[in-house]
Amino acid sequence: MDLNKQMNLVLQQCESINLQKLKLDTLLIIVHHLLSDYKKMQLPKDENETKFIHENVKNLKNYLDNNIVTSQTLSYVFQNQNKSSTLKKISTNLEPMRAYYKFLTSIFSSQLKKGSYWIPELLAFSLIYSYKKEFEKSFCSYTFIESFPIEKILNIYNENNIAVKKNISQKDNIPTWKVKTSLDEMYDLSEYMIKKYLTYNFKINTKRISKTRKKRRR
Repeated sequence: MDLNKQMNLVLQQCESINLQKLKLDTLLIIVHHLLSDYKKMQLPKDENETKFIHENVKNLKNYLDNNIVTSQTLSYVFQNQNKSSTLKKISTNLEPMRAYYKFLTSIFSSQLKKGSYWIPELLAFSLIYSYKKEFEKSFCSYTFIESFPIEKILNIYNENNIAVKKNISQKDNIPTWKVKTSLDEMYDLSEYMIKKYLTYNFKINTKRISKTRKKRRR
């Protein structure tokens, strides 16, 4: 992590506090974090599909590295907020982002079953798809993501998911529609996370009074 570059992004973020922008950026923090956990595609696939997925994981992660505040930087700001007046001010401005981040991670941890197999890059791609396609939201401030081949990527996973379901169906002698795979769990989780996230609103603490205002009242 290039701390100087990240702090420049933080300062840009603080120039104009827009809750809607902070909310979108926090979703991308989660996407970036998930892509950082990517190892390799574990499904039956051909070499070209593997290469395509790998390249797009790498490209999207590199783009986010250079265009959003990462979870490590967000953590750094709040861990060090009392070490300088600048970091203190920044932490105050980014308080909504921390709240959004906690909300998303709490949904994730509560919904993912203990010991279940999860696919971080698929969840990341599915979050983007759900936000953009299922709930008709825009990444207009991030043109790279707007033109990102998300549907082509998910089609690869969908085709493999169908193959996995057929194999399980034949092996266990159950109807294909009854088979629930790890891929299905990622799809369901992403849709649930976005649905809950879009209804969540950061509550500003109206009772908080600045030290300056306290002095003026005396």
